[in-house]
Amino acid sequence: MNTLEQTISPDQKRQALEQALQGNIFSRADQLKRFLRYICEMEIAGRAHEVKEYSIATEALGHSADYSSADGSSVRNRAHSLRQKLQEYYESENPEAEIQISLQKGSYIPCFVRRPETVVHRDEVIAKPEKNYRRLAFALGVVALAVVLAETTALVVVSSRTAAAPVEAGLHETWGPLLRRGAEVVICIGSPPALLLKSWKADPPAFNKDVTPAPDRIVDWYTGLHMPNGGGKVYMGKTLNTVLAGDALAAVRAVRVLTSSGASIQVLPESSLRPLVLRGRNVLLIGSPNYSPYAARILHGSPFSIYFDTETREEVIADGRPEDGAKHVYRPKRDEFGQTTLTYGLLTVILSMTGSDRQEQTAIFSGIGSAGSQAAMEFFASAPDLKVFRERLRKEGHSSMPASYQVIVRCGVDRLLALNSYYETHQVITHPPSLD
Repeated sequence: MNTLEQTISPDQKRQALEQALQGNIFSRADQLKRFLRYICEMEIAGRAHEVKEYSIATEALGHSADYSSADGSSVRNRAHSLRQKLQEYYESENPEAEIQISLQKGSYIPCFVRRPETVVHRDEVIAKPEKNYRRLAFALGVVALAVVLAETTALVVVSSRTAAAPVEAGLHETWGPLLRRGAEVVICIGSPPALLLKSWKADPPAFNKDVTPAPDRIVDWYTGLHMPNGGGKVYMGKTLNTVLAGDALAAVRAVRVLTSSGASIQVLPESSLRPLVLRGRNVLLIGSPNYSPYAARILHGSPFSIYFDTETREEVIADGRPEDGAKHVYRPKRDEFGQTTLTYGLLTVILSMTGSDRQEQTAIFSGIGSAGSQAAMEFFASAPDLKVFRERLRKEGHSSMPASYQVIVRCGVDRLLALNSYYETHQVITHPPSLD
């Protein structure tokens, strides 16, 4: 293993693998996807020495246990095809990938290498630190703390009159009034209904009517988590004060951008306010219609929204209900184990005029799963992505940013977190829904 490869963590390798598997180049190459996943996972697990032609044939390609290389050359042929597909993927579809996978001739062991211009020394910081899971974990902790404070005070105010870092120039045109110097912005986080588990030494107090004993199956699962045991039965208590991981990370991203502009920020759980509080204010709403009443009301009158497809029993983003014949439907993708590997986010921006003739902007970040909301925010906070979007708008005849629009973004998913964000399509809103 060379020096550059040693600096690549297992998480980065898994991310590179999922990016490749979700690419269009591999979309109809199921055998090659199984081949690539098998050899990469074996390498990541430190078992590369076990990868042989026979193991690939029987464990990845579905050959019987009596497979012999003398019977044919299917593994060698697939390796040749995989090598070509990887080269095509990194040359045409994803040339900017920081970590790239290659398969050398005469070998079945994958190599993970950095794109030359992203190579750094060991004591330097890797590019795009926001994609680093340790930093994501820290960021999640920051928002979790903010939400706890919000539960207590119903309001968290973050004020920064001195920019912590310069705002990327490409964001001003898109974020508009949100990045005005001294702007007041409300970050509203949707909170889905949830049941919290707790072990009580004695029965809960009589006044706590929201608590009920957990069913046996839930108790068995809870016990297997090895949680701190209160010494008694496990009870369930309902709450509206939980935040999904992707939504929390989206809020962290928003705070980072807004504090750089010197904005005053209020972080509010949606369950603690009434919609009238948001009237005439700059708002970043993070949440999907299935648990955010405000998002449901706004997206109901928008070109794209999030629907539950009754036939496939899954959430989708579409320009109408699938059962009513929607023309464009965007569905999540899953692997053979049922785990989501690709999903979609929905960014909705509505510019309105207040009574004082000032412009105020509402941006809603929704998605199929909270990873979709996170991806929508990452897209909105990325100057390069927004530049590509503006160029598409100009080709359509828009000399400036439309007042209201929607963008669908796709993203790879790993453990419920968005790995990336890519433009998929957009729709200019000519008759924006009412924010009242």
